[in-house]
Amino acid sequence: MAFTLDKNLLSQLEAAWNGGDKPLDTLASLLERIGDGVRDPSLRDPLRQSGILDFVLKVLPTEELDLSIKRQCLRVLGNGCADCDENRAKLVESGQLRTVIGFLNDRSILPLLLPVLYNVIVDYEPAQLQVCEAGLSKALVALLQEGSIQPGGDHDQVLNLINNIFELLISQKPEPEVADPATPAVFLTLAGGSPSGLPSLELFNGFCTVALAYLTYESLQPAFLSSASNIQHLQQAFYNACFSYEDLPEPDLDDLDQLKTVSTTFVTLFADLSAHPSFAELYPLSTSPVSKKFQLWLSSDKFANQHLRTAACLCLGNLSRSDEASTALVSQPNEVHTHLAALLSQALNPDEKTVPATPQLLHAILSFAKNLAIPQANKAPLGEVFLPDLLAGAWVKTAVQPQVQFMAVSLARLLLVNSPGNVAKLCKPLRSDFKHTEKEEVRSYLQLLMTLGARSDLEPTKIETARAVMSVVRALQAPQSQEGQKVEVLDEKDWTREAFYEVHGPLIAKHLTHLLVQGKYPALRSEVLFVLALLARSTDGGASVVLRVLNEGTEAVKKLAVAVTGNEEAAAGLEGESGDSGRIEEVKDENEAKEAKEEKPTEVTSIMEGLNLNPQQAEPKPSPASTAKDRENGLVLVAEILRAHSNELKGPRKGVFEEILKKGTELLQNDRKGN
Repeated sequence: MAFTLDKNLLSQLEAAWNGGDKPLDTLASLLERIGDGVRDPSLRDPLRQSGILDFVLKVLPTEELDLSIKRQCLRVLGNGCADCDENRAKLVESGQLRTVIGFLNDRSILPLLLPVLYNVIVDYEPAQLQVCEAGLSKALVALLQEGSIQPGGDHDQVLNLINNIFELLISQKPEPEVADPATPAVFLTLAGGSPSGLPSLELFNGFCTVALAYLTYESLQPAFLSSASNIQHLQQAFYNACFSYEDLPEPDLDDLDQLKTVSTTFVTLFADLSAHPSFAELYPLSTSPVSKKFQLWLSSDKFANQHLRTAACLCLGNLSRSDEASTALVSQPNEVHTHLAALLSQALNPDEKTVPATPQLLHAILSFAKNLAIPQANKAPLGEVFLPDLLAGAWVKTAVQPQVQFMAVSLARLLLVNSPGNVAKLCKPLRSDFKHTEKEEVRSYLQLLMTLGARSDLEPTKIETARAVMSVVRALQAPQSQEGQKVEVLDEKDWTREAFYEVHGPLIAKHLTHLLVQGKYPALRSEVLFVLALLARSTDGGASVVLRVLNEGTEAVKKLAVAVTGNEEAAAGLEGESGDSGRIEEVKDENEAKEAKEEKPTEVTSIMEGLNLNPQQAEPKPSPASTAKDRENGLVLVAEILRAHSNELKGPRKGVFEEILKKGTELLQNDRKGN
């Protein structure tokens, strides 16, 4: 006879429940048959329509309910609600999910209770929200903290279900507020293994996925960060992800794919946690085992894993955001920069046994090195290991990874700032056996940098290259001293200054022009005006760069006119020019050429001396002071070119420059009177 769910069966259930002595065996037997029957999806609607589901929900919260009845009620709910949203809705409406969660205190029914909960909440948002608000995750964490459920044997199935339930709960909006703050630490402890061994790969992935998901919530991070043991558990679990499952005999491919995702998520989380305002204070570089472990991940071959080393670079980079920390990392005995340089070299030049470096690792190495390069005291030691060949190799080999190439160029730029010794390294002739991809001859490392920067499609790379060029020019035009010794940027065996500018001038001009005409960074435009003013006074080739900037195209002259006079009106004489090539004004005969060369130099010199014009260091931010300095630098530039190179100006530029000088002089005099 076919098993049916109808009013007659409901009557039998109620009679058994309401009988004088409550014949529990009969009731348990009926419920068992119903629980078995509703495995058939076609009987799940009749379960609800017959009123039997309501009966079960009425019986469930009875105090001191007989264990056999409790078990069979749970089976009816678990099987009857599977893939049946109507029955799930009835359960949610009844509020009895709180009762079900309360049964977690009875450890004997745990293997049954967890599948019931999972069947009810999977793919059903209202049930997930209700058990979340009812504190299911907190109850499960308390269960795990007891320590009686450990990976291995029959417990694995229970732990897998717990992982699956948590992965559903974490997506609920209230969960971070109602969760036990210890949740991520509990799961990381399980992922770290025990004296009896490591969990299976499937379990390990689940533990880590849950812990990492909870740690993405900022509200849970302070409590986690406050305990060094928590961070050490995180480090140990990450180490296990990188090394402990490499040689499984027959691993499941899906589990291996998930392990890769877990490892990548670890890297992101370490970066986020180490950037937390309290991290550097809680785990100082000099004393904390946590921070020492990051340094060990960089320096020891035992930790040769790209995910691990990427995380180490990101964490140490965040910890080195102060000059004091950066300097300590570069000083003895740490000398982290030497390990970074070695890692970069390995990443750029992998052998047959080495897995090619990920762009993420390259980016992390260079980003960390950039932080280290900021303090002035670190520029020389970093220059020793990164310049010129290592970084030059990075510029060439990361051309297909624009963001990484940008970081390599940006690191070079930082190393050049106020460091003539590093500038000297960059200006050296390119080693004869240095491999690059340029078709034309490349004479120096600087020329290689400028060539690659000019070709980049990434605007930030163009800007960083141009800023590096400015640092080189400043060092050339205003030699500085290191430790009381004058540092010559150019080795006379390699270059005379005239030869250097002859070879590098076209590209230097290209990059300085780019900075002058760009409109996004006013401070950089101010700085390039200062550099051009320095170059304009050069008597050994530098002025030729300025002429290239001013003669090629009209935009640079317009920006110069704005800087000196406040508008482009003085440059109106250039309107007729075609394209960016300019045009060379014809000189009819030698006498006219001589007159053009000698015209008004005395008058210009007189103006310069009368105003006491000199190049002024640019201001870092736009202000009235920066506007005044831009005007003076522009006037120095215009006056020097008119005084010594007016015959080399193309087209109508000579007249335009005279107009700029005239108006700018009046404005500068007014400025000084106002002060």
